[in-house]
Amino acid sequence: MLSNLLRWVRVRGLKEGRMQRGRVEGLEHDARDGTPRPQDYGFAANVVDGDGLRLEVCGHTIILRLDRTAERPALAPYEVAVWHKEGHMVCLKAGRVVQVDCDHYLVNAQQYTVNASMGMAFNTPTATASGVFNAASVAADTSLKVGGKEVLGHNHGNVLNGGGNTGDF
Repeated sequence: MLSNLLRWVRVRGLKEGRMQRGRVEGLEHDARDGTPRPQDYGFAANVVDGDGLRLEVCGHTIILRLDRTAERPALAPYEVAVWHKEGHMVCLKAGRVVQVDCDHYLVNAQQYTVNASMGMAFNTPTATASGVFNAASVAADTSLKVGGKEVLGHNHGNVLNGGGNTGDF
């Protein structure tokens, strides 16, 4: 009797709803449709198909765990990851490192603040701002263009001394 209490099963056709439900397939002639899959508050996933654990008690069946072992990333000891079958993930690593691997990183926020006490680096061929970029100071090692004009080495000839100016560049 207890041997059927907990069993590895194949979960198929998971459907979204207030509580996800899917078909569990264990032994031959032992499938259950509409089996509920509860999830912890704040965490949600819709893996559609996978391998899981089925719990059956007093005629009630629920899906306890569900995984897709074919796509699961290999993690170092103590690492934690939120991952997708396509390979993008957020990984909590040793040394208080959070690593995000993806093709497109999108943040929708009213305000976005970065507090970095040691610095910040952008390793990218271009960076674009759609609005005003304010900075207390801007330093450029090799080139700085303003309005399409190179500032480094930018000189004006025929400048008169006194109260005049060189004009706009």
